[in-house]
Amino acid sequence: MSSDANVGAKHAVIQRTEMLSARLTFGSVNISLAEYATTGLLSLGVGPRGCGKTNVGQVMAEQLSAQGWVAVIFDPEGEMELMYGEAVADPEDLREKLTSRNTPIIVVRAANAAEFVPYGRVVLEVADKLRKPMLVVVDEGQVFSAPRKRSESLGEAVDIINEFADRGRKRAVDLYMTALRYTGSVHRTLFSNTNLTFIGCQNDAAGWSALSPQFKSAGITFGDLNSLAPAEFFCVSRFGIEKVKMQMADALKKVAPAVVQVKRNLPATFSQWDRAMREIPTERLQALTEPVTALLGQIAGLTAQQMKAGQDALVDELECR
Repeated sequence: MSSDANVGAKHAVIQRTEMLSARLTFGSVNISLAEYATTGLLSLGVGPRGCGKTNVGQVMAEQLSAQGWVAVIFDPEGEMELMYGEAVADPEDLREKLTSRNTPIIVVRAANAAEFVPYGRVVLEVADKLRKPMLVVVDEGQVFSAPRKRSESLGEAVDIINEFADRGRKRAVDLYMTALRYTGSVHRTLFSNTNLTFIGCQNDAAGWSALSPQFKSAGITFGDLNSLAPAEFFCVSRFGIEKVKMQMADALKKVAPAVVQVKRNLPATFSQWDRAMREIPTERLQALTEPVTALLGQIAGLTAQQMKAGQDALVDELECR
């Protein structure tokens, strides 16, 4: 074999050709992965517990595994086995499954960083050898990563995950990871490389300074993030920012209890509307013409009394400005 052929064998993945025809569908939003062919996917789901971050990873795993990927889900809580079958017995079992590629979705039970490390090494080794499409889903990312490098097993787990992020493209490894917060939760390397982010409900206004640069051009405020319901996200992708109502993963539908949608309480009195409008920029208030407010009121299901109070507060606020 010539030296040129050897070089070709060592660097088989230059452009992710499997991505050219692949797609991901999140609610009504369709994302062509052709835009990610030269970089691979580095995706994060950010938000407090219960907002649906894990479900996003499951949806990605199910859709990509149907398009030729093998998905590896690192599960610290022991929930995924109920939906996708028993977890691998040990690192060698994981190696066999990744090499054979006969199991579309593989569950790895890892309760902490020490348990994660040997399985993470196997993923890196197999990916470096085979270079075939693989999605790694790391649930509860703060268990395996940290804002700063640490010693021992957590430090090694951080290094492995950062390896997925920094060098995954040449190994055909895509990554989805969940984080509780945009700051102080997982290592910043992940945020600096991410190219598909799902931002769920944000309750901590202190973290807004880190998020605001992404949303400023779209006119999205902290109030917009704070009002997101469970399974609602702002999706930041190569195509811009879109609000997503995430569908439930197929496996989750079989075990999840029925959810009753709770409507948020909207302002009802003049004083409540007045307080709400004080923080809204003037140009946005001026855009609330009578036809617009009538349509929004119908969509929100406001009563005639709520509409009247809101319209009076709007007129008063604009006159004051």
